[in-house]
Amino acid sequence: MGVVGVAPKVEIYAIKVLDRTGSGTYTDIAIGIEQALLGPDGVLDADGDGIIVGDPDDDAAEVISMSLGGPTDDQYLHDIIIQAYNYGVVIVAASGNDGADQPSYPAAYPEVIAVGATDSTDAIASFSNLQPEVTAPGVDILSTYPDDTYETLSGTSMATPHVSGVVALIQAAYYNKYGKVLPVGTFDDMSTNTVRGILHVTADDLGDPGWDIYYGYGIVRADLAVQAALG
Repeated sequence: MGVVGVAPKVEIYAIKVLDRTGSGTYTDIAIGIEQALLGPDGVLDADGDGIIVGDPDDDAAEVISMSLGGPTDDQYLHDIIIQAYNYGVVIVAASGNDGADQPSYPAAYPEVIAVGATDSTDAIASFSNLQPEVTAPGVDILSTYPDDTYETLSGTSMATPHVSGVVALIQAAYYNKYGKVLPVGTFDDMSTNTVRGILHVTADDLGDPGWDIYYGYGIVRADLAVQAALG
């Protein structure tokens, strides 16, 4: 009650990797990603068919949403992200709130969708790190808060779950029609054969045509993305 998410019927695994102050280590984040792959049953591939993502007999997360980031590369974290990506998990992360000229980590990794923040006028938020892959609303966003309350918050951490929710809608729509999920795709995809390609071609292309350092490919459009997934 009080606020509706982008994909309100999605099942969520909430995996805690940071402490109550929002601090943590890259190792903690990597372990959290591993737990998202294993799912609640703790088994990576319960039926042994080699299919991890989009398999109704397994419970790996299809989307990993990370509203977090740090300033440095970490090989162990990157290795786990590559593993999840290769299994077909779509990984989404906040680009960061430093007004920097590139995303923070893990958003900076090529396997990860880096998300920038826009305001209610579709302008790029002044704090949003540049060179995102896509952008989404991240200023004055009504969100749930501890103790059963609500707060209006701003940051690329608010924009990230908008994109993760759209990815969930894409995969759900495609799975319900075709019985499988779409491959993740790459940063350069411009077709509707991958999740990232759908996000790119259906986004509101603001700024310079095509990808640019401010909006990336543009502001995500849930409605158009689902239509593209359904063909």
